[in-house]
Amino acid sequence: MRYDVPISFVKETDKHYDPVAGEWIQGEPVRTKKYANVTHMGAERQQAVFGDVKANRLVVRLQRVYKAPYDYIEIDGKSYHTDTERLPSDTQSLVVMQNG
Repeated sequence: MRYDVPISFVKETDKHYDPVAGEWIQGEPVRTKKYANVTHMGAERQQAVFGDVKANRLVVRLQRVYKAPYDYIEIDGKSYHTDTERLPSDTQSLVVMQNG
């Protein structure tokens, strides 16, 4: 199994007030880059696990567990939220679905 797809765990930062500009400024999101094995989830498996079939579900496997808090995951410039997470041994497996 190859862990060759770059993904980013993204944590949004809070707004802060800039007294010089006189306005609220959205902070830059913090991105943590990791490499993962990313595959599409098959229709039969989706039906068995979730009871429905959606074309935009992916399975993301990491060699090490990512423990830091995050808001969403970016893969190929698209944002995904986590549907389910499994932690077998020292690895991590996420089923993610595209936002929007």
